[in-house]
Amino acid sequence: MAKKNKTPNLYDELNFARFGVISMHTRVDQSITHWNTEFAVNGRTFRIEAVTPQGRPHGIDTDTLVALETLFISHDCPQDNWVHTTAYEVRELMGLANNGENYHRLRQSIRRLYFTSVIVGRKTTLAGSQRVAWDNVGVRFFEGLRYRDHDDDGDLNTLDSEATLSIRLGEQLAESIRAGISHVLDGHLLHQLEQPPARALYRTLQAHRRQDDGSLLSELRVPLVDWRQATGLTTDRSDLVRRALTAAHDELLANRYLESATIEGRGKSAVAHYVFADTNSADPALVVMLRQAGVSVARAATLASLYPERVELALQFLEQRRMNAGGTVRNPGGLVADYLQNPEKYAVPAEFTPPAQARQEQAVRRHQKAEHEAQQQAEAHLERLGSASPVEQWESQRSTLQLILKKQLNADQWSQLEALACAGEIQAVDLTRTLIAATASTGLKEAVDQLRRRLNPLLPLEL
Repeated sequence: MAKKNKTPNLYDELNFARFGVISMHTRVDQSITHWNTEFAVNGRTFRIEAVTPQGRPHGIDTDTLVALETLFISHDCPQDNWVHTTAYEVRELMGLANNGENYHRLRQSIRRLYFTSVIVGRKTTLAGSQRVAWDNVGVRFFEGLRYRDHDDDGDLNTLDSEATLSIRLGEQLAESIRAGISHVLDGHLLHQLEQPPARALYRTLQAHRRQDDGSLLSELRVPLVDWRQATGLTTDRSDLVRRALTAAHDELLANRYLESATIEGRGKSAVAHYVFADTNSADPALVVMLRQAGVSVARAATLASLYPERVELALQFLEQRRMNAGGTVRNPGGLVADYLQNPEKYAVPAEFTPPAQARQEQAVRRHQKAEHEAQQQAEAHLERLGSASPVEQWESQRSTLQLILKKQLNADQWSQLEALACAGEIQAVDLTRTLIAATASTGLKEAVDQLRRRLNPLLPLEL
């Protein structure tokens, strides 16, 4: 995987990451297009049934899904669940080299995920009995797909890197992300890990170690028979499972994500035991911020644990130094680390306003000015309309009134308001002024109640 100096935060939906549908393997038997698993990790039991016409998702499919989830969030989670991007942008987020082979791999990956259908079962115990039941739901990674590709000698189909690539996330996946059931993955670490199995294992470990309250386990113990299913390893042979996990363990240990990774015992009693590095000593969010500023992995964890209260100020100081230097600072990671360890070396003026605070204050002033100008324009517009006919007033204010009153009046009341406004018994311009003022002063309910009584004094106030 290509190394990058700057990596974005990457986002991953938790439930889908726990399902174990995407295999750690870099190669799978593509003739197997239907499979079932059942496993338990950290007190959660899963039953998975999958249909995979293009073969089970594997290899870089983890990177593909995370990149598209990240783009979905960066696009403010569109209500139609579509992500409109390019193959170039997705590949960049994945950290893959810019060549035809990777556009071919990305095409195959997207198609595997698109064709995969999954039924997920959640185990429940029926009240008043010992019987076990399963609540099942069908889910998909993607529900829509539009792309342009090229033929290469009739064999190697590659995505057009610059053409629009449109992917619609599955309804459950999109709604889950929209509901906040996702977490941040360390993009720097993902781009440091060379092999897809290590990246897939990192994603699986992060999902299962996260508790419902958002905290992270410092250790995770899972029976190997369950862990094989949770990581999508398709072999039943214990020695092959150990071999596949060991290679990924080595990368995660070398990059200081894991403190230790062992498989204890043998046969069906074997247990995978993970101890995570620096879980309790540093806030992961602060570590990520320092990493993005250029601080090394081990040093970022140490500094975040020793000086948590100064991390944000150090990053603001770095930003100010960049502004003063025209955007470039030599060795920014070293500067941040030294600022944290030796703050007395850096003279910060008493009147210093951190860049983030200065930007926030400037943004507030711009917002206030824009609001004031918009209010003046709106008032001038209403003044001009004051002499217009009742029908003209209604036509000009209909959309504004509808926006304010759409949840306040029923269809009959809205029709009655329109009739009275067009007859001139209610001035649409005056009504707009009243409702806008009431909204600004949190008196909208009282204003609407008065309007309802005027429409029909016999109507109840509560709809």
